[in-house]
Amino acid sequence: MKSYALGNTEIQITELSFGTLILGRLQADLSPEQSAPALARAVELGVNFFDTAQAYGTEEHLRLGLGPHIHDVVIATKTHARTREDARKAFEQSLRELGRDHIDIYELHLIESAHDLARRLPVTELLLELKQQGRIRAIGASVHRVEAARAVAQEPHIDVLFPVINAQGLGIIDGSAQEMLQAVAAARENGKGVYAMKPLGGGHLRRTPEASFAFLRQTGLFHSICAGMKSPAEVEMNVCLFEGRPVPADTKERIETTPRSLKIYDRCIGCGACVDACDQGALSMDHSKADPSRDKKGQSVVDPGRCILCGYCAEVCPTFSIRVV
Repeated sequence: MKSYALGNTEIQITELSFGTLILGRLQADLSPEQSAPALARAVELGVNFFDTAQAYGTEEHLRLGLGPHIHDVVIATKTHARTREDARKAFEQSLRELGRDHIDIYELHLIESAHDLARRLPVTELLLELKQQGRIRAIGASVHRVEAARAVAQEPHIDVLFPVINAQGLGIIDGSAQEMLQAVAAARENGKGVYAMKPLGGGHLRRTPEASFAFLRQTGLFHSICAGMKSPAEVEMNVCLFEGRPVPADTKERIETTPRSLKIYDRCIGCGACVDACDQGALSMDHSKADPSRDKKGQSVVDPGRCILCGYCAEVCPTFSIRVV
């Protein structure tokens, strides 16, 4: 497995990284025990970079699934916090969940614009202090927008950019794949580390993983490509693809081929929180399904063509009516 220095940081990461969003409550809803075999297999096969976030609910999965290896790997996690106080609490909670005394890459979760980046300055200032204390090795930011990627590329205090990018531009809110690549190139020119989010478009490109990974690898812009994996077989397949080896027939047979989708259950009360949370514009409210006898204002509905199966809508649902299945 190839590894690279992450930009101007001293952090060495493998070209394939393990995205844990798929494991947690927003998607497969696996327990730490159910997730452990895939995590252990990744370490066994040489993967050393794991991405999580407080919102995913998978920090504990890493601690329990990796066991003693939790101290040997590189971990990136994230916070939505907008204030210094909230960020401090989130950071300390992440340390407890992970069972570590430091975090390798601590990220501002989903920067939306230059204005949003400026609004989170108190959080950035705290992260700079924690970095000086050795409790954070690098500061990062995740983005779904080209505008945000451009802003992060020019921000001197941010070391790592984590953008959504794939061959079809799925999940990029305000531009094309080519425009996002241009923003990534600017970040690289400024010495930033970059790793790619949603290389398979949230699962839409899962039937062509080799071509999808090759598209990103051939740009020469990414230090790592972060793929969601929930089984040892998926780990084995992706490692083979990154190492240029044929995927064994028995591994292919163990890969789950059932397509995933966003399921919205009838217990939805039509509050609209999910519609507001979806930055892809994939959700809308059908008010014709209102039912006053159940205090139901309507039913949330999804446009499968726009949904990237991130599960962020499930995070804000007060009735737990949404699941990626």
